Amino acid sequence: MRKLPARVRLDFVAPVHRAPLWGAALCIAGLAAAAAVGFAFARQLAERGRLETALAATAQPRQRAPTPESLKSAAEAKSIERELGVPWSPLLAELEAAAHDSTETVSLLRVEPDPSKRIVRITAEVRELPAALDYLERLQNSAVLRHPMLESHERRKDDPQHPLRIKVSAEWRT
Repeated sequence: MRKLPARVRLDFVAPVHRAPLWGAALCIAGLAAAAAVGFAFARQLAERGRLETALAATAQPRQRAPTPESLKSAAEAKSIERELGVPWSPLLAELEAAAHDSTETVSLLRVEPDPSKRIVRITAEVRELPAALDYLERLQNSAVLRHPMLESHERRKDDPQHPLRIKVSAEWRT
């Protein structure tokens, strides 16, 4: 004889059982633990923000009032930067070409440019005055120089060949 499975009783209208007291206590304990963790997390975030602010304040360089020494060195640096930015090559090439184009050899001794005033002073030596005048005429035809003028000339007595030292000034075009 075959055994029949036990009947399943489904009662849809059965009374609801109340939750045991230990379940409610466990739920309250879980909520309290979650609140404690939330508060601890908020405190840690606030502490981290305070530490990041302090670190950023120490990492940034402080703005100090400029000292006379720093102002002087800044002015010197700006002056050097301005002089380095001047196009020297065309001026020097023109002076060298003028010295070689002259009928006699012209020896350049000193070139003193003043970039802020756009003036250049040239000191050179030649054997005779006509060579100096040829050199001056060659400089007058220059595209880089404007209004070259002979400022002074003197015969060098201390040199056995007695060269003529000339000084020329001109406006300098860039």
